[in-house]
Amino acid sequence: MQYKAISADGHVNEPPNLWVENLPEKMRDRGPRIIETPKTKGHAWIMEGQQRPSVMGFSSMYFRSSKRFDRASLVEGFKQIKDRGVRYEDLFPGSYDPKARVEEIIEDQTDAEVIFNGVGTVWNGIKLCPDKELSLACFKVYNDWIASFQAYAPERFICNGTLPTTGLTDAIDELRRCKALGLKTAQLESYPSGNFTDPTPEDDRFWAEAIELGMPINIHTQFFFPAGDLGSKVDAEGVSDKAIRAKKLGIDVQAGSFPVILWRMIQSGVFERFPDLALVGTEVQTGWIPYYLERFDDSVLRNRLEWQLPLLPSEYFRRNVSVVYIVDEMGAANRYDIGVANIMWGPDFPHSSSAWPVDYELGREVLERAGCSESEMERIMWKNCADLYKLPYDVPATTAVGAAA
Repeated sequence: MQYKAISADGHVNEPPNLWVENLPEKMRDRGPRIIETPKTKGHAWIMEGQQRPSVMGFSSMYFRSSKRFDRASLVEGFKQIKDRGVRYEDLFPGSYDPKARVEEIIEDQTDAEVIFNGVGTVWNGIKLCPDKELSLACFKVYNDWIASFQAYAPERFICNGTLPTTGLTDAIDELRRCKALGLKTAQLESYPSGNFTDPTPEDDRFWAEAIELGMPINIHTQFFFPAGDLGSKVDAEGVSDKAIRAKKLGIDVQAGSFPVILWRMIQSGVFERFPDLALVGTEVQTGWIPYYLERFDDSVLRNRLEWQLPLLPSEYFRRNVSVVYIVDEMGAANRYDIGVANIMWGPDFPHSSSAWPVDYELGREVLERAGCSESEMERIMWKNCADLYKLPYDVPATTAVGAAA
């Protein structure tokens, strides 16, 4: 097969009755479910232990773009819900129906797609659930469903399993189960031990297992999104209360951001001990990386006696890490300082940052404007993704000269 475009970042919205119908009987009335918000009559997720519902936001609502900054289409989308909240019937049907999803990505001129969970939907409630047995069961129900979603069109869908935050043994067991279900990759919602702030020595068992199973590990932007109990209101002075809410829950949101995760994994020697580990930072963009690596390397070279690892941070990054962007002019212009082989395109469909159904055209336009060769565009738009997830393809006629840069 010869690809034209593989998106390294797409999302589902979990079916509204997923957990109500599939959790063990004793848990069904305690697990995630959809409610109607009393004032706006929109849909929101709630479950046991969750104080604030996670409302269905505008991010996956159906609307068409015709260009990159298509504000008119966005405004028209808002008009549909100006007097009420977002409901499931407002969403792209392909966000939970695989048949519709195939039709949607084909219209977007995308051949295949790496798919993640709904991030801002139900997941903070599941991760922060005080009942670990219930939490683990929720992860398992989702993974069963996403495997069935992938099975509808395995030539087009590369679906992530979502790994539990209930402890190292659970994470390893579920990683193995995801592999057995036919999934090619999995996303972390915490470090494997369940720690939300720091990698731990016991995590090494997980990294070793990921290599043994041949599964790249994804981190989608950060461990916590501002939804549910970590959702945010802004006061009259424009101050967000998200940090206050997080502090009350004992959560350091910043520690779970990808730049911090990357720094801690490099400096703690994870990639030195596991040189074959493949880590992906999805929807983290790329323009910041050259300066980040420059400063990281500089700090090491200035304090060499304190750095006990044989490689520089930038060398670990280029060997072990891939990053996914939506639209990133700065990253495209500085692709050699990042590494062409480390960059993947992913338009984030069906979230509002996507420009469906013109994502492919805009993706090409950004790379062309940056002066990318055809072979570099092949790598960024599909080939790096195909190589990482071991998708078979016909060898293209061109070779990316800058791929090893």
